[in-house]
Amino acid sequence: MINLKRVAEFAEELVYDEAGLNWQRAMPASDGQITKLKVQGCSSDSWGLLKFTPESDLSLVENCCFQGEVHIHLPAGILSATTFENCRIEGPLTVRSNRKIKAMTLLPGSEVEYCGSIEWNSAPGVMGAFINAGVETGERRVPVIPHFDHNDVAFLGSAAGRETVEECILLRNEIRDRLKGVIGRDAVVANCSLIRNSLILERVQISNAGAIRGSILMAGASARDGALVRNSVLQWNASADSYAIIENSIVGECAVVERHGKLADSFLGADSVLGEGEVTACVVGPLTGIHHQSLLIAAMWPGGRGNIGYGANIGSNHTSRLPDQEIKPGTGQFFGLSTSVKFPADFSRSPFSIIATGLTTLPQRVDFPFSLITLPHKRPQNVPDGWCRLIPGWMLHENLYSVLRNAWKYRNRLMAVHTDVDTSVFSEEVLELVRDAKERLEQHSCDSIPGTGKNFVTEGDRLAGIEAYRKCLRSMELWKIFLTDSLNSSETGELFDLLRYAKNATISSRMKDYRRGDRIIDDYLAVRESPEEDEFIQILEAFYIKTRERLKSTDSSGESDR
Repeated sequence: MINLKRVAEFAEELVYDEAGLNWQRAMPASDGQITKLKVQGCSSDSWGLLKFTPESDLSLVENCCFQGEVHIHLPAGILSATTFENCRIEGPLTVRSNRKIKAMTLLPGSEVEYCGSIEWNSAPGVMGAFINAGVETGERRVPVIPHFDHNDVAFLGSAAGRETVEECILLRNEIRDRLKGVIGRDAVVANCSLIRNSLILERVQISNAGAIRGSILMAGASARDGALVRNSVLQWNASADSYAIIENSIVGECAVVERHGKLADSFLGADSVLGEGEVTACVVGPLTGIHHQSLLIAAMWPGGRGNIGYGANIGSNHTSRLPDQEIKPGTGQFFGLSTSVKFPADFSRSPFSIIATGLTTLPQRVDFPFSLITLPHKRPQNVPDGWCRLIPGWMLHENLYSVLRNAWKYRNRLMAVHTDVDTSVFSEEVLELVRDAKERLEQHSCDSIPGTGKNFVTEGDRLAGIEAYRKCLRSMELWKIFLTDSLNSSETGELFDLLRYAKNATISSRMKDYRRGDRIIDDYLAVRESPEEDEFIQILEAFYIKTRERLKSTDSSGESDR
């Protein structure tokens, strides 16, 4: 559901409060003041509309041109070599060498230098923009509201949320009608050729950006080094950098678009990074890494926390008839290098799974969390061409280092404070998917398991999956009891054994890299930290020792000797 009250409250951040601003006390410039300004190189086509507060120091104004109504409070700072039209200026601030600033309010502490045109003619175009939330042809179209998070956009793009869309559009219209052009407190705007119909809020940093059009840059956001931002929102501390191109989109809190990254008609979640790749018509959740040239299109991925490798093409949304197909990746999903994923595809019930490098997957739905889809070394008889091998629970029994390190990584990398971000891996929702997957593996033979999609499962993989899922569920069940209640002696011993297994499995999965690298690269180990120096391994060892001691202190039956 959408909390429209919360959205309306957040919207107040976009409307600067004129109450108490000193420029409102400004009086028309006197003949003596006008003479002084002329001597200092200033000009005006309507001197009678130029006003100053009594505290203003006119010696700080030089070589400026004033057009229309300009009200100034300047006790300190400088106004130099700039044309102002219908502006409100609240110093102290610094404005130097700009071609023209039109219909803007400049607030204290702001710095505007060496820019071209900064103009406000109408409300930002972003307040009429839409995100194509998971379907390029617009069936899940969602209005851009600056304070939406990934869950808001995903809900409105779903069948359940469609009836709320019109209400959100009405709310957006109310917000739009109250907006005024502003450069916020302590904002720094330098060397930008064009800023038009955009809100620049407090502490925003703009430096050498290409252009900012019809957009809203919220507190702490930045646009630098050739970035183009059109009809978009950069939320709190978000960044557009190094020739990024952003159109009709929301860049979530603390997220980054950089290195020629392209974001169009999409939502990029909090603390995510898009560099070099292209994301179109998507909802991408938080803490997602897209660091290389790749394509993601028509994806509904609110869980985020995933990764897309170089050359991955998650974008076969066009059937040659219409580009109306879509994909639902799972939370924490990893798409390997050069993967090609055919649509429609639904991996939403396969969180924290991997599609291996170089794989082409067929249109399908897969319902197995913590799994691996990979090329078969040997294809069983009667398996159709094009099918891949699905290894249920592979991440739990062969790659536990990745799973646990990701949980640690999410917590450490999370910077967002306005956005509610779930960093858990073994949430109740995920555990329910694990439970369901385990039951299907137990109840069916390997050639008739529901939820495997266009993949086959070997008997060995089926049995390994059951055991991996069993250990996961039992570990979390005992851990929950340990944290909220008391374990009996048998449960204490069982939990200790499971924790020891998890620790050893984690270290073992990491050691695979060291052993393989050492076999292939002569000086592989010489230039790398030893496994014992791995930061996460050290954290894991410390956690294991601490937990073991806690278990010992609660065990009264001698199980502490384990």
